[in-house]
Amino acid sequence: MNILFVSLGCDKNLVDSEKMIGLLRERGHELVDDEQQADAVIINTCCFIGDAKEESVNTILQMAELKSSGQIRALIVTGCLAQRYQDEITREIPEVDAILGTASYDRILDAVEAVGREPGFKAFTDIDTLVHTPGRRILTTGGHYGYLKIAEGCDKHCTYCAIPSMRGHYRSYPMDVLVSQAKMLADSGVKELIL
Repeated sequence: MNILFVSLGCDKNLVDSEKMIGLLRERGHELVDDEQQADAVIINTCCFIGDAKEESVNTILQMAELKSSGQIRALIVTGCLAQRYQDEITREIPEVDAILGTASYDRILDAVEAVGREPGFKAFTDIDTLVHTPGRRILTTGGHYGYLKIAEGCDKHCTYCAIPSMRGHYRSYPMDVLVSQAKMLADSGVKELIL
């Protein structure tokens, strides 16, 4: 399947996107840069601030129009907006075929395979789960640098911030996982790791 992957938001979201892209490529899916060539669109959303939420919603609506017109077969939404507003997305944008929460991005292959046979596919794992994906990430940063996600979530619960409700409590990735990820990035040609 030809897939257009749209990654919005922070560098942590980008790492999640690169892991999903790696899983998709390993399964034989092709990534395209043009919605006119896509069979499916996957949007990894953000809603940290109002502008980010608006960009995510507008992107989903734009791609929903392509689904309605038959230009694409599938629309999958994941990330923070999906985690926080799953019920609203389901209710208000019926063109969305599958929704994955922030701790469920490792189920992207299940979501793609469910399209057409399991309407309304949803995967929402406990947001305090640390997700580990097998296989290689596909870097989208140009190759000479890459992001290493060393932790997830936040424990501060500031009144203006929704990170704990979308990404869970603060937890660090184990050192062996970080070393393995760093080696994989170095083997991919990365010279600079950004934490």
